[in-house]
Amino acid sequence: MVKEINHRQHIITAILLGLTTFCLYTFMYAVRKPFSALTYDNILVWGINVKIWMVLAQLLGYTLSKFYGIRLLGKIKREDRSIYLVCILSLATVPLFLLQHLPTATWPLLMFFNGFPLGLVWGIVFSYVEGRKYTELIGAMLACTFVFSSGWVKSFGLYLQRNLELNINQVPFFTAIIALIAAAIVIFILEKLPPPNSEDKLLRNDRKPLNPIEQRRFLRDHGSILIPFVIIYGIFTIMRDFRDNFSAEMLTENGAYSGDVFINMELKVSLVLLCLVPLFSWIKNHQTALNTTTFSIVVGILTSLAATFLFIQHQISIIGLLMFTGGGFYLGYILINISVMDRIIGFSGVSGNSGFLIYIADSVGYLFSLIISSFALLNKIDSMKWTSLYLGLIIVGSCLIFLLALSIPYQLQKKKQSHNHAEIITA
Repeated sequence: MVKEINHRQHIITAILLGLTTFCLYTFMYAVRKPFSALTYDNILVWGINVKIWMVLAQLLGYTLSKFYGIRLLGKIKREDRSIYLVCILSLATVPLFLLQHLPTATWPLLMFFNGFPLGLVWGIVFSYVEGRKYTELIGAMLACTFVFSSGWVKSFGLYLQRNLELNINQVPFFTAIIALIAAAIVIFILEKLPPPNSEDKLLRNDRKPLNPIEQRRFLRDHGSILIPFVIIYGIFTIMRDFRDNFSAEMLTENGAYSGDVFINMELKVSLVLLCLVPLFSWIKNHQTALNTTTFSIVVGILTSLAATFLFIQHQISIIGLLMFTGGGFYLGYILINISVMDRIIGFSGVSGNSGFLIYIADSVGYLFSLIISSFALLNKIDSMKWTSLYLGLIIVGSCLIFLLALSIPYQLQKKKQSHNHAEIITA
């Protein structure tokens, strides 16, 4: 009876954590992404569309923030997390206010200062989630914001623009200020939810920050498993960011752009992922979970390649392409973000937190995205379509991911055998 009550409490806590972190990260997106739904035709800075500069500048700030977060996240105390979150979201809103009043040439710089603080949000929010029996269940609800929030924020921004008759330089601030108020309420609720209990710690190890020496030791001992996942994550980030930032342009090219298309498209992808990702919580063995994730990554990229082929053959629309490719690589992207790094900690037996691992993956991922996006966007010729660039990224990226995924099961088995050998010697 007691066990049944504890199980019920575990599930209730997991669902509440999933809902609150989902809402919080959605509101972060409302501070970060509303401008991506807008088209900035004929607004040029240094001869290039201002939106390209804004995307790259924000991405640069976000990338630098991820590198900064590798060390910072280990220093943040549990009791200070809510203060950090409110300050970060407030700081990121200030450039959006200034964007209404400053010349167009300053917009990229303002987006840099918007992106830098926001890069720290994920690590702080995930610290509420990791190290729990149902981390994948909570994380699935949280990570669906990657898909759902992108569509919701764009649709909400366009709704405000139409109903409040806002200029394009006003939409980001009005969207963000509403989100900031809502985020403060959610943070208050999140702080009231219970931390990991004794059963969580038994199943997933106790979670505490690792100092720099311990981090280097961990990377040395488990780098052969971590590196393929980090590179795969980097490639997924490139494809995700391009789809997220330029879906409006791709839909416009193919005559499918509307204010409601984003939310309708992303809601379907989110529901599919919400059904699949929580199933990983029921896999208790960490090696099995990591191998299953690798298999899921391969299935996801094959889905993306199949959708690309069907689009080229005119068998599906641009909306179908964005849905199937998004679902395909978001499956692997989300699992690496909310499960793989947590599972690697569990597999290693080290009592540490996964925040620094997530930010290593994030920093590499966004660095890849920044480099590739800069090259593609700044060298884009007028005759080249956004859709063509996206198709090229999907084909090349999926092939590279497939090759990298082949090495992971072998490395896991090799590391498992070395663990067993060490235990025999110790005994």
